[in-house]
Amino acid sequence: MPMYSPTRIAFVWLLFVTPACTSPGGPGARNPSTVATASAAETSLQVPRTVITPTRGASVRELFDEAASLLAAGQGAEAAAAFDRLVELDPDGELADQALFQGALAHEQAGDRLISAARFEQLARRFPESVLSRQALVRATRLFAYMEQWERTGAAADVLLKRHKKLTRIERLVAYGGKALSLVSSGDESSAQYFIEKGRHIIENARLDSAGKIPRDLAQIYFALGESRRLRGEAIDFDPMPEDFAKALEKRCQLLLDSQSAYSDTMRAYDSHWSAMAGFRVGELYTRLHHDVMKVPAPGSATTNKKAQLFEGAMRLRYSILLNKGLAMMTHTIGMAERTGENSEWVERSRQAKSAIERAVEAEKAAIDRLPYTRADLQRALDDIGEKARRAASKP
Repeated sequence: MPMYSPTRIAFVWLLFVTPACTSPGGPGARNPSTVATASAAETSLQVPRTVITPTRGASVRELFDEAASLLAAGQGAEAAAAFDRLVELDPDGELADQALFQGALAHEQAGDRLISAARFEQLARRFPESVLSRQALVRATRLFAYMEQWERTGAAADVLLKRHKKLTRIERLVAYGGKALSLVSSGDESSAQYFIEKGRHIIENARLDSAGKIPRDLAQIYFALGESRRLRGEAIDFDPMPEDFAKALEKRCQLLLDSQSAYSDTMRAYDSHWSAMAGFRVGELYTRLHHDVMKVPAPGSATTNKKAQLFEGAMRLRYSILLNKGLAMMTHTIGMAERTGENSEWVERSRQAKSAIERAVEAEKAAIDRLPYTRADLQRALDDIGEKARRAASKP
């Protein structure tokens, strides 16, 4: 018989005793189903993803919460960097879409609108099924429109309309306004009209444009409407002279007034950026009309130099009011910008336009003074022209 050492005997004894202790019904017995459940639990245990840096280790959730705290505290730049880092470290994790969204908000808070819009755009592209996708597209459309990135505005609006059929009224207005602005900026005024009218239908049915301040998202629709009317008006030129100058001028003036009405509605959103854009456009409407009507050639009846000078003087006297209106609007726009702190390109364009109009007003006065006619002579000539026009209009 082989000999066993005390240690070997103890090992053999444990080998035989242990099964007895763990068999069903025995002392300390474990149910087979319990063993299987415990095994399954161990297999499916989810351990939070941990990010290790040279100085610390933290879970993705902890990093997300820290970035969110920075955002809530108004530290936009720091929060933006933290969320961007989180997306870089865990680009496809369960918090990736939220990190992109919150990061976009942080960039916007920090004043980085272009990066913010790009983050929203990235979220919608990478996570189309995310519950945040719709909000991201709405915000991207707003931001691209604000920055006048018209092509990207239209692209974001397209995706929003095609992907999400159940939009709120305001969300639909953002999409229609963005699409209209994209089209009208490319000169496609007729296609833009389709989206403008769809937006106006919502506004009228929901009575969103009642007296006083209007929701800011309506500004896009009204500005697009103003741009559409402006393009139609400026397509009416006076060189060469139209067959019916009076009728063409009347149509141009009516479109000017219609455009001004739409731009004025834009200003009712009380948003300094959109108001600066609209204010500049109104001033530009008058100065461009002045430029175009002053190209009108003298009529065939102006057979002598003195008659041609009389026509020129009468035109300058009559249409100088257009310059004054343009100057008043540019001055108003600059004043609004100074009160609100608006410093966009439109404000600078308004300042430059104001200086140019002031020079044009002085040039008009000097040109009239050089003519061999007094202002009273020119006014009488204008009155005669008006009387002849009224008599011609009254004939059957």
